[in-house]
Amino acid sequence: MRFPMLAVAVALAIAPVAVHAQRSQHGKGLGDWSVVGSEINTGKPFEDVQAGWPNVNFGYTFNLGKASDMGIRFGLLYGLEGTTYTQFGLGLWAPLRFQFIKGEKFNLVFHVDPGVRLYFSGSTCVAGTSFCYDTSKTLFAFTFPAGVVGGFPVAHNLEIGGGLDLNLALNVTDPVNFVIGPWAGPYVEYHFDDPNIAIGLNTRFGVMIPTAKNSSAAFAFMVQAFAGYRLF
Repeated sequence: MRFPMLAVAVALAIAPVAVHAQRSQHGKGLGDWSVVGSEINTGKPFEDVQAGWPNVNFGYTFNLGKASDMGIRFGLLYGLEGTTYTQFGLGLWAPLRFQFIKGEKFNLVFHVDPGVRLYFSGSTCVAGTSFCYDTSKTLFAFTFPAGVVGGFPVAHNLEIGGGLDLNLALNVTDPVNFVIGPWAGPYVEYHFDDPNIAIGLNTRFGVMIPTAKNSSAAFAFMVQAFAGYRLF
């Protein structure tokens, strides 16, 4: 009688170890949420802040369904997005993400980020130089970027990958200008289990192609560190 009871006690003692080992073996990647990575949020909402060039922005993201989520973002802009020029402004946009592929070795997310941008009149300068020019009018634009993010779960709570985006913006102030901006770049995102905190770095590099008269294409980039916190 003692032997069966001893066997049950041993089994109960090692069960958590076995479960942990199984989770460690199959627990690569970020789980069920990411800030910039390839996992949509399928659980509780999260908040995040992203800071670098060309802005500092704050977001709140919540689940929409098994394969989609949505966020609301507010940005403090000090770089003219899609360029290397400095100019102060404000932005508001609503990212939508859709999970296309979810696997043990690769994930793929499609996103669209419709929003608006408002840049105030003043002096605009090329970043890193003393060259400036006057912008006597406020710039207001509708933005609708779209792209894909592909990620590789390389370890527990760690994902590396890259994004390919097409930034589209319509400046409706004088001069009216439709801007096309293809760019791509890598990212890395890491999560802590307790509390549910995410950190990482997100980058994109490409060009800004305006369609207005007497305008030319220019180099564009985005480099931002970020931190996120899963609520509740």
